This record gives sequence, C-alpha cells and structure tokens, in this order.
Amino acid sequence: MSGHLHVFTCLVCLAVGPQVAAAQVPPSPTAPPEQATAVALRLNTGESIAVDGVLDEAAWERATPVGNFTQSEPRNGEHETERTEIRILFSEDNLYIGAQFFDSDPRRMLGNQMVRDGGLGSDDRFMWVLDPLNDRRSGYYFEINPAGAMGDAQLVPSSGGSGSVSQNRAWNGIWLARVRRHDQGWTVEVEIPFRTVNFDPEAAEWGANFQRTVRRKNEEDYWTGWARNQGLYSLVSSGRIVGIDDVSQGHGLDIKPYVVGNYLNAPGPQSPNVFKGSEGLDLFYNLTPQLRANLTINTDFARPKLTTARST
Repeated sequence: MSGHLHVFTCLVCLAVGPQVAAAQVPPSPTAPPEQATAVALRLNTGESIAVDGVLDEAAWERATPVGNFTQSEPRNGEHETERTEIRILFSEDNLYIGAQFFDSDPRRMLGNQMVRDGGLGSDDRFMWVLDPLNDRRSGYYFEINPAGAMGDAQLVPSSGGSGSVSQNRAWNGIWLARVRRHDQGWTVEVEIPFRTVNFDPEAAEWGANFQRTVRRKNEEDYWTGWARNQGLYSLVSSGRIVGIDDVSQGHGLDIKPYVVGNYLNAPGPQSPNVFKGSEGLDLFYNLTPQLRANLTINTDFARPKLTTARST
C-alpha cells in the first residue's frame, strides 16, 4: 500500500512542479520602437551640387533614401498611396536635401501659391523640421510646393504645455530650393547653409521629420510621428539624421537687405501717381554655435507675427 502511495506522490510532483516554475518567471518587458534614422552622406572632394531641382549628380545615387511614409490622414496608420523618397547630403558648408515625390497622376498636382511665406495648405507640399541641437524643444520649419513657393519659421518652446511649439514666422533663413515637375511627379532640391541654423558641432545626430501633402486626396503622409496626437511639430516624435560631422558655420555672419514698395495709379485727371517704399537691413551673427543674435535696421513690419502650432 505504501509503495503505491509513493508512486502517486511523485507523479503529482512531476505534473505540478513545472507549472509552478513557469508561473514564477516574470514576463519580459516590451522594447520601445526604434527611432527612424536617416544617414547623411558627405560629398567627395571636388563634388558639388547644382541646385536646379534635378537629382542628377552621382552623389544622390550613392545616398541611402528614406521612405515608407505613413498616412496621418485620411486613413491613419496606413501606408502612403504615392511613393516618397528623401536623400540627405552634406559638405563642409551646406546641408542638401533631395526629395522625389512620385505621383500616379501628375497632371492633378496642385501648386497655386507663389508668395514667400504664403499659406500652402491648399497645395501639394513638402514640409520638414530640423532640430540641430536635438533637444526636442526647438528647431526650424521649412516648406515648399510644386510651384517653388517657399516658407520657413523658427520653432521655439511654447507656453502651451507638452507637445507644443511656437512658430516664429518673422524668421527668414537663408536657404535655396528648386522644384522640377515631370511625368513621374515632382522633385525638390534644397541647400541649407550650416551658418543658417544653430547647432552643436560635436553632436552625433540631429532631430528631423518630413511630411508630404497630396492635396487632391487630402492625404498627409509622415516619415515618423504619424499618430493624430503627434505630427510634424511634435519634436519628441521626430526621427534623427546621423553622419553629419566635421562641418563649419563659417564666421556666422549673414547680411540680408530688403526693399518694400507699392505703386498707386488711380484713374482721373487729378489723381497723381503715388509711390511709397522703404528699405532695411537684417543682420544675423552666431555668437556661439547655440546662440544667434539678430539685428534689424528699419524693421519690415509686413512680415508675419509669431504664431503657435500644437501637436494634435
């Protein structure tokens, strides 16, 4: 009798023991998603980029493209319907962005706005943000449409709370961009001098994000940060650019003159022609790689004021 009881006890131990051991092992934590990364390629000695909207230099072929954009609107989380490719190059003095926007029906692309810093919300457009200090609280905003209309702003921390920044639309950076429309869509070629932005020369990476609008579809596509509580202005949701090193801000001095005028010619014998105009000068000087001073002589009050953009 005792022998049979002993065997039964061992069988219970074999059946129950492993289950208890498995229940005591804590579940492994879920790893956070990997940050989207773009690799910037340095131009070889003697190479240069002619900013004409055509990505025909050999360096563009060597650069690794980033793509696989995701819709925020209208089908949040689904893949883009029109393919997008972004490439990044740099020299000692300039950052270059080459963007190819493929389109299945290029005749229906919209690009009506042609005013600098005008509203591009009704057009197809390419927008991007750069966070050179990678502090996720400040940076620069750029945009362009298929007609070549350009806009930019400085991004500064906002008092609106977490996830919001303010656009200083009065900031006009010195940069060059050209657009080319063709039978496969449209192409953008951008040159941003390093002296235009504040950055840490010792930093291993920059924050960045890219957005494309396909207006006829009311489609907004993002490289990263496509969730509806994120977006382009959510710098904490941005990706990163790696590979930028050994570059120069030069002397950090930019001088930008301007002239503003209007002419009135009213009908009638006693209505003289009237011309009104003014001129001024903006001076930008980098006191340090992280601190820039702006000096204005005869401020152009026609420029836009500070606006706030929040991630929604």
